[in-house]
Parts: sequence; structure tokens; C-alpha cells
Amino acid sequence: MTQTRAIALAAVAAFIIAFVTAPAGSSATPTCGPIAQIKDPGLRASFARFEAQQSAAASKACAFYRNAGF
Repeated sequence: MTQTRAIALAAVAAFIIAFVTAPAGSSATPTCGPIAQIKDPGLRASFARFEAQQSAAASKACAFYRNAGF
């Protein structure tokens, strides 16, 4: 019984490591947030300015959430 638990624990740990370290399309979505088609040029420019002014910490958090699939 103990050996079965050890094997199950090792399998779960391996799955978690593989899931966390695998890239999830971060190169496919260069911007943060949901993909939406914005038709208003003023609004689109506003979002572009916002992304250009993001801090390094915000960019890292954005990349984390984009890769995690949240």
C-alpha cells in the first residue's frame, strides 16, 4: 500500500512539474488580456499607450497569467 502511494505521489508531482513548466502559447498572444477585435481607433490607441507604459512587474504578472491560462 505504501509503495502505491509513493508511486501515485511521484506521478502527481511529475504531472504538476510538466504542467507548470510547459509554455502555454505566450508567443501566440503578444499582448496582455483577452483577445478582442477593437474597432474604435481611439480606444485601440488608448490600450496601446497603456501597454507601452506598463512596468516590468506588471509585464511579468501579465505573462504569468497568460501562460497559466487564467
